Amino acid sequence: MSAPTKGRHWRGLWFGLALFACGFGVLAESGVSQVQVDAQLDREQWPAQPTTPALLALNPVRQVLSHFESTRACRITIRYAGGDAGKYWARDLRNWLVSFGVPLSDITVEPAAGPLEGLQLMLEKANPSTTH
Repeated sequence: MSAPTKGRHWRGLWFGLALFACGFGVLAESGVSQVQVDAQLDREQWPAQPTTPALLALNPVRQVLSHFESTRACRITIRYAGGDAGKYWARDLRNWLVSFGVPLSDITVEPAAGPLEGLQLMLEKANPSTTH
């Protein structure tokens, strides 16, 4: 095994630092989002007969709508507990949000990754470099 040549260590260090710096650049461009609202809607809060006034009285719905109106380039994610009942409830809420003026293309409905009671509403502002 030969002895390392003088300066070889520094070249490797600079190469490592360059890769590290590039990683931060990629992260900044990767569409990392900022959560503006993360609210939980419990089944007990949901009115038996949903109406516009009843839904607008719900704090999580009000929070998401007010932030959505004041923040451009954002998305709403509705997460539900597994099963058909949760999926149908999440879709019902999505339809109400659309009726309140939120574009359907700005809403994602998905199952929760872990245990969840009720619905989770998240409003995320996308990184400005990734919006068109």
